[in-house]
Amino acid sequence: MSESVLLETHRGALNLHVCKDGSVDNDEWIRIYEASFPDDERQSIDEMKFCLSEGSMELDETRDETGRILCMTVTEIFRPRHNHLPFLLACYTAVEPDYRGLGIGSVHRTKLDELLKAEYPRYTGIFSEIESTRVEGLTPEAMDIRQRRKRFFLKLGLQPLPVDYYFPSTTTGAAPLAGELLWVPFHDKSDLSQDDLCDVLERIYIDGYGLRADDPFIAKMLLQFQRSEVG
Repeated sequence: MSESVLLETHRGALNLHVCKDGSVDNDEWIRIYEASFPDDERQSIDEMKFCLSEGSMELDETRDETGRILCMTVTEIFRPRHNHLPFLLACYTAVEPDYRGLGIGSVHRTKLDELLKAEYPRYTGIFSEIESTRVEGLTPEAMDIRQRRKRFFLKLGLQPLPVDYYFPSTTTGAAPLAGELLWVPFHDKSDLSQDDLCDVLERIYIDGYGLRADDPFIAKMLLQFQRSEVG
Protein backbone atom coordinates (compact mmCIF):
# COMPACT_ATOMS: atom_id res chain seq x y z
CA MET A 1 0.00 0.00 0.00
CA SER A 2 1.41 3.40 -0.96
CA GLU A 3 1.64 6.35 1.40
CA SER A 4 1.10 10.00 0.52
CA VAL A 5 3.94 12.32 1.60
CA LEU A 6 4.29 16.05 1.06
CA LEU A 7 7.98 16.72 0.39
CA GLU A 8 9.21 20.32 0.50
CA THR A 9 12.14 20.90 -1.85
CA HIS A 10 14.01 23.90 -3.24
CA ARG A 11 12.04 23.30 -6.44
CA GLY A 12 8.73 23.48 -4.62
CA ALA A 13 6.45 21.03 -2.83
CA LEU A 14 5.99 17.52 -4.21
CA ASN A 15 2.98 15.44 -3.25
CA LEU A 16 4.37 11.91 -3.46
CA HIS A 17 2.61 8.58 -3.54
CA VAL A 18 5.41 6.52 -2.02
CA CYS A 19 6.12 2.88 -2.88
CA LYS A 20 3.04 2.15 -4.92
CA ASP A 21 3.07 -1.41 -6.27
CA GLY A 22 4.24 -1.29 -9.86
CA SER A 23 2.64 -3.22 -12.69
CA VAL A 24 4.56 -5.40 -15.10
CA ASP A 25 2.38 -3.94 -17.86
CA ASN A 26 3.64 -0.41 -17.18
CA ASP A 27 7.00 0.34 -18.83
CA GLU A 28 7.65 3.82 -17.41
CA TRP A 29 10.18 2.52 -14.86
CA ILE A 30 12.40 1.19 -17.64
CA ARG A 31 13.53 4.68 -18.70
CA ILE A 32 14.77 5.51 -15.18
CA TYR A 33 16.39 2.10 -14.82
CA GLU A 34 18.33 2.38 -18.08
CA ALA A 35 19.39 5.96 -17.34
CA SER A 36 20.76 5.04 -13.92
CA PHE A 37 22.81 1.86 -14.36
CA PRO A 38 25.62 1.00 -16.81
CA ASP A 39 25.15 -1.82 -19.29
CA ASP A 40 27.31 -4.30 -17.39
CA GLU A 41 25.14 -3.96 -14.27
CA ARG A 42 21.74 -4.22 -15.95
CA GLN A 43 19.66 -7.32 -16.37
CA SER A 44 17.69 -7.64 -19.57
CA ILE A 45 14.25 -6.05 -19.54
CA ASP A 46 12.64 -9.26 -20.79
CA GLU A 47 14.23 -11.25 -17.96
CA MET A 48 13.08 -8.73 -15.36
CA LYS A 49 9.56 -8.61 -16.74
CA PHE A 50 9.38 -12.39 -16.56
CA CYS A 51 10.54 -12.36 -12.92
CA LEU A 52 8.04 -9.63 -12.07
CA SER A 53 5.20 -11.55 -13.70
CA GLU A 54 5.98 -14.83 -11.92
CA GLY A 55 6.58 -13.22 -8.53
CA SER A 56 10.29 -13.69 -7.90
CA MET A 57 10.73 -9.91 -8.17
CA GLU A 58 8.55 -6.99 -7.18
CA LEU A 59 8.48 -3.41 -8.40
CA ASP A 60 7.76 -0.42 -6.15
CA GLU A 61 7.34 3.07 -7.57
CA THR A 62 7.06 6.55 -6.10
CA ARG A 63 4.99 8.94 -8.20
CA ASP A 64 3.88 12.55 -7.94
CA GLU A 65 0.28 13.77 -7.83
CA THR A 66 0.08 13.71 -11.64
CA GLY A 67 1.09 10.04 -11.76
CA ARG A 68 4.59 10.72 -13.07
CA ILE A 69 7.12 8.16 -11.82
CA LEU A 70 10.03 9.76 -9.92
CA CYS A 71 11.69 6.78 -8.21
CA MET A 72 11.66 3.00 -8.51
CA THR A 73 13.07 -0.10 -6.84
CA VAL A 74 13.14 -3.65 -8.14
CA THR A 75 13.51 -6.19 -5.34
CA GLU A 76 14.35 -9.86 -5.76
CA ILE A 77 12.62 -12.27 -3.38
CA PHE A 78 14.61 -15.25 -2.15
CA ARG A 79 11.87 -17.35 -0.62
CA PRO A 80 12.28 -20.04 2.08
CA ARG A 81 13.67 -23.25 0.62
CA HIS A 82 14.91 -26.30 2.50
CA ASN A 83 17.43 -24.99 5.05
CA HIS A 84 18.20 -21.77 3.17
CA LEU A 85 17.59 -18.37 4.75
CA PRO A 86 14.79 -16.31 3.18
CA PHE A 87 15.87 -12.76 2.35
CA LEU A 88 15.37 -9.88 -0.06
CA LEU A 89 17.79 -8.19 -2.44
CA ALA A 90 17.00 -4.62 -3.52
CA CYS A 91 18.59 -5.01 -6.93
CA TYR A 92 17.99 -1.55 -8.33
CA THR A 93 16.91 1.74 -6.74
CA ALA A 94 16.95 4.82 -8.97
CA VAL A 95 15.53 8.33 -9.08
CA GLU A 96 14.43 10.18 -12.19
CA PRO A 97 17.65 11.99 -13.25
CA ASP A 98 16.05 15.46 -13.31
CA TYR A 99 14.78 15.00 -9.74
CA ARG A 100 17.89 13.73 -7.98
CA GLY A 101 19.13 15.51 -4.87
CA LEU A 102 15.65 16.52 -3.65
CA GLY A 103 15.23 13.82 -1.03
CA ILE A 104 12.84 11.66 -3.07
CA GLY A 105 15.11 8.62 -2.91
CA SER A 106 15.40 8.85 0.89
CA VAL A 107 11.63 9.04 1.35
CA HIS A 108 11.13 6.19 -1.10
CA ARG A 109 13.73 3.82 0.32
CA THR A 110 12.82 4.47 3.98
CA LYS A 111 9.19 3.60 3.29
CA LEU A 112 10.19 0.63 1.13
CA ASP A 113 12.23 -0.94 3.94
CA GLU A 114 9.28 -0.51 6.32
CA LEU A 115 6.82 -2.06 3.87
CA LEU A 116 9.05 -5.01 3.02
CA LYS A 117 9.73 -5.73 6.69
CA ALA A 118 5.98 -5.80 7.34
CA GLU A 119 5.29 -7.91 4.23
CA TYR A 120 8.09 -10.42 4.89
CA PRO A 121 8.35 -10.55 8.72
CA ARG A 122 10.08 -13.94 8.80
CA TYR A 123 12.79 -12.98 6.34
CA THR A 124 16.35 -12.26 7.47
CA GLY A 125 16.48 -8.76 5.99
CA ILE A 126 17.04 -6.81 2.82
CA PHE A 127 20.45 -6.63 1.11
CA SER A 128 21.74 -4.08 -1.38
CA GLU A 129 24.71 -4.22 -3.74
CA ILE A 130 26.68 -1.08 -4.55
CA GLU A 131 29.77 -0.43 -6.65
CA SER A 132 33.00 -0.49 -4.67
CA THR A 133 34.25 2.75 -3.13
CA ARG A 134 37.65 1.15 -2.53
CA VAL A 135 38.63 0.26 -6.09
CA GLU A 136 41.54 2.13 -7.67
CA GLY A 137 41.86 3.74 -11.08
CA LEU A 138 38.54 5.59 -11.23
CA THR A 139 38.22 9.21 -12.21
CA PRO A 140 37.44 11.59 -9.32
CA GLU A 141 34.00 12.13 -10.82
CA ALA A 142 33.22 8.40 -10.97
CA MET A 143 34.45 7.86 -7.41
CA ASP A 144 32.37 10.79 -6.18
CA ILE A 145 29.23 9.18 -7.62
CA ARG A 146 30.00 5.91 -5.85
CA GLN A 147 30.77 7.60 -2.54
CA ARG A 148 27.59 9.67 -2.67
CA ARG A 149 25.55 6.54 -3.34
CA LYS A 150 27.13 4.78 -0.37
CA ARG A 151 26.53 7.78 1.89
CA PHE A 152 22.89 7.76 0.77
CA PHE A 153 22.42 4.18 1.93
CA LEU A 154 24.39 4.59 5.17
CA LYS A 155 22.30 7.65 6.07
CA LEU A 156 19.19 5.49 5.70
CA GLY A 157 20.58 3.00 8.22
CA LEU A 158 21.93 0.25 5.98
CA GLN A 159 24.86 -1.58 7.55
CA PRO A 160 27.98 -2.48 5.54
CA LEU A 161 29.19 -6.07 5.72
CA PRO A 162 32.98 -6.08 6.26
CA VAL A 163 33.92 -8.39 3.40
CA ASP A 164 35.30 -8.00 -0.13
CA TYR A 165 32.31 -8.46 -2.40
CA TYR A 166 32.17 -9.03 -6.15
CA PHE A 167 29.16 -9.48 -8.36
CA PRO A 168 29.11 -11.00 -11.83
CA SER A 169 28.92 -8.64 -14.78
CA THR A 170 25.84 -9.03 -16.95
CA THR A 171 28.14 -8.68 -19.99
CA THR A 172 29.06 -12.15 -21.23
CA GLY A 173 32.71 -12.98 -20.58
CA ALA A 174 33.44 -9.80 -18.60
CA ALA A 175 35.29 -9.91 -15.29
CA PRO A 176 33.31 -9.71 -12.03
CA LEU A 177 32.70 -6.21 -10.71
CA ALA A 178 34.09 -4.97 -7.39
CA GLY A 179 31.28 -4.05 -5.07
CA GLU A 180 30.13 -3.74 -1.48
CA LEU A 181 27.26 -5.50 0.25
CA LEU A 182 24.99 -3.60 2.65
CA TRP A 183 21.94 -4.78 4.54
CA VAL A 184 19.02 -3.91 6.81
CA PRO A 185 18.23 -6.67 9.33
CA PHE A 186 14.56 -7.34 9.95
CA HIS A 187 15.05 -8.60 13.50
CA ASP A 188 16.89 -7.69 16.69
CA LYS A 189 19.74 -9.96 15.67
CA SER A 190 21.75 -7.52 13.56
CA ASP A 191 24.68 -9.73 12.65
CA LEU A 192 25.20 -12.69 10.37
CA SER A 193 27.22 -15.80 11.04
CA GLN A 194 29.73 -16.88 8.42
CA ASP A 195 27.45 -19.78 7.49
CA ASP A 196 24.48 -17.41 7.11
CA LEU A 197 26.43 -15.04 4.89
CA CYS A 198 27.79 -17.85 2.73
CA ASP A 199 24.24 -19.13 2.31
CA VAL A 200 23.05 -15.67 1.24
CA LEU A 201 25.93 -15.33 -1.22
CA GLU A 202 25.35 -18.73 -2.78
CA ARG A 203 21.70 -17.93 -3.39
CA ILE A 204 22.50 -14.50 -4.89
CA TYR A 205 25.06 -16.02 -7.26
CA ILE A 206 23.10 -19.18 -8.18
CA ASP A 207 19.44 -18.14 -7.98
CA GLY A 208 19.94 -14.44 -8.67
CA TYR A 209 22.71 -14.38 -11.28
CA GLY A 210 22.13 -17.87 -12.63
CA LEU A 211 25.65 -19.20 -12.06
CA ARG A 212 26.25 -22.93 -11.83
CA ALA A 213 26.74 -24.28 -8.32
CA ASP A 214 30.20 -25.56 -9.30
CA ASP A 215 31.34 -22.24 -10.82
CA PRO A 216 34.93 -21.55 -9.61
CA PHE A 217 33.96 -17.93 -8.95
CA ILE A 218 31.51 -19.01 -6.24
CA ALA A 219 34.07 -21.27 -4.58
CA LYS A 220 36.62 -18.43 -4.57
CA MET A 221 34.14 -15.96 -3.10
CA LEU A 222 32.93 -18.32 -0.39
CA LEU A 223 36.49 -19.15 0.63
CA GLN A 224 37.33 -15.51 1.31
CA PHE A 225 34.03 -15.04 3.17
CA GLN A 226 34.79 -18.02 5.35
CA ARG A 227 38.15 -16.46 6.21
CA SER A 228 36.58 -13.12 7.11
CA GLU A 229 35.25 -12.12 10.50
CA VAL A 230 31.60 -11.27 9.96
CA GLY A 231 29.43 -9.50 12.50
